[in-house]
Formats: sequence, C-alpha cells, structure tokens
Amino acid sequence: MKAIFSIKFIALLFFICAWTANSQDMKKPDPINNETVNMILGNWVADPYDMMGSKWNESANHYMKHGQYMFIDLSGSDDKGSTYNGTIVMKLNSDGTFTGWSFDDWGQVGTYTGKTSGNKISVNGKTDWGTDIREIEINGNTMVHNLTMTMKGADGKDMEMKQTITYRKK
Repeated sequence: MKAIFSIKFIALLFFICAWTANSQDMKKPDPINNETVNMILGNWVADPYDMMGSKWNESANHYMKHGQYMFIDLSGSDDKGSTYNGTIVMKLNSDGTFTGWSFDDWGQVGTYTGKTSGNKISVNGKTDWGTDIREIEINGNTMVHNLTMTMKGADGKDMEMKQTITYRKK
C-alpha cells in the first residue's frame, strides 16, 4: 500500500515539476500587426444601399481587442423602421488568415473564414440565412464590399443576390 502511495506521489510530484518548468516559458502572443487590418480599423459609414426592397443606412466600428481579435460592431436601419445590430469577432492569424463569428439582434449566428492581402480582404461566410462571399477593397477613406449572398427563397430554392456597398471612414 505504501509503495502504491509512494509511486502516485512521485508521479504527481514529477507532473507538477514538469508543468512548473514549462509554464515559466509561457507568454502571451505578440499582438497581431497586419497592414490590411490596420487600414480597416476605425468607424465607417455606408452610403445608403438597397436590400430586399428597403433603403438601408449602416455604420461599422472596427477595433482590436486582446491583441489578437478584431471586433466589428454593426448598426443599421432602413426606411421602413427596421433596425439591425450585430457584432463580428475575427480571430486574426499572423499569416493574414482569420476565422470569425457573428451574432445579431435578429438571432442569427454566422461563421467566417478569410484572408488579407495588401488592401484587400476575402471573406467566406455561412449564417443561419445562407452563405455570403465578400471581396473587400480599402483605398484610403473608402472601403468597398462586393458581396454575393445565397439564401433560400420562399419557394425553397436558392436565390443569389449580388451587391456593392461603399463605406466612408469617419
């Protein structure tokens, strides 16, 4: 009995020492510094755009948090009194790729993957409503989203919408 206790004690002591030695090497990752992401940070306001029979206004605030994540807070309204508020969280990687998640006050959840390069961002998304592909280009204080969305229509068939939304930096 004492031998079993001694073996367990020695194993536990070895585990604690090994963990302590490795934990001393642990450190937070360096903050992500990506030239494309740096271009998009800040407050942006979209030129009014048509979507599904309504004229929409939208703002998007892009900011970094915890050194690794870009948050995007969205707020919009249309000419018929509907509103939209959402948050996107992007986990940035040092190679320019990212994964992300979105949540909004319409109860929708989305997942995203993409990459950054120069002044362009490519995004592939899947939400509860369908899929979207965005090609984003940033030129100074102008950001253009070329968007292709696919969602189920009332007849159950896929319908595709293409749209361009232009944002201006504030």
